[in-house]
Amino acid sequence: MANQIPIREAPLAAGGYLLPVEQGEILTNGMLQEAGAIALAGDKRATSATKTQFTIWLGAPTAGFVGEGAPKPVTGAEFGQTVLNVKKVASIILFTDEMIEDVQAGDLNVLVDSGVRSAINDVIDAHAIGQDSGVPIASAFDTALAQSTTTVEYDQTKGDGLQLAVSKAMGILEGNGYGNEAQMGVLTGAGWAQLIRDARSTLDPAAPVYGPGRDPLYGLASFTSTNLAPANAAPGANKIVGFVVHRPNLHVRIRKDVTVATSTEATVNDGTADRKLFQEDLTAVRYETRLAFMVHDLNRAVVKIIDAA
Repeated sequence: MANQIPIREAPLAAGGYLLPVEQGEILTNGMLQEAGAIALAGDKRATSATKTQFTIWLGAPTAGFVGEGAPKPVTGAEFGQTVLNVKKVASIILFTDEMIEDVQAGDLNVLVDSGVRSAINDVIDAHAIGQDSGVPIASAFDTALAQSTTTVEYDQTKGDGLQLAVSKAMGILEGNGYGNEAQMGVLTGAGWAQLIRDARSTLDPAAPVYGPGRDPLYGLASFTSTNLAPANAAPGANKIVGFVVHRPNLHVRIRKDVTVATSTEATVNDGTADRKLFQEDLTAVRYETRLAFMVHDLNRAVVKIIDAA
């Protein structure tokens, strides 16, 4: 069953993306955790506000020896404030009455759910990263991973090029005071898992570079995103292979999980023309969610792995 109108991103000012009521329970069951950059975040919470202000820790603490009764030094770190602004993402799909009558509810759930999950997750992930399918975009969120100015280069001529890049990025985080590997994470694009499996030694073409017991990502939590350049993409100035991040610095606030509303009497513009639902025997189903995403200490807590050479 084809949808009458394909899922597409609408202007943010218009509330984003318009699907029957039976989809709601499926979509609200942890759907937002599936998006790559959202899953990568180490600080995910619910919020009841449209703007959230909270305390963050800036810098690295210092300490030193002092004499008895001598003044104690003040640490070089301090508390600061940051703000997350909640954004709305939504989707509208139209169904004819005949579609709803002719298709079993369970089949409709499966067919629609897959498309809606993909559309909503993809647009959230793209704006959290700052890239849409490898192409830079202006993020609607307060910050995006791609805005970090800290980079390391991936050398695709080396079988262990990804491992070396991840290690170098980890070294940068460690030097910035974010040295706890248990709190680091890696986000890469499509195809990197196969590249890791297929990598072979230049000295012995039959020997895998990453054999048993050798993890190219050093045991770090690993996630993937289709909005990063795939492993087989040609090098380029804007090609971001992945990110190594200190996950607690990535903050997500969910104001409202995915909710659903339907109408058979409204007039809905499909981007080309007004559709009169009652007159055309249509049902409009609207899904929407509200959430915030931001990264504090962006340039020290997020390292981009690029392939521009």
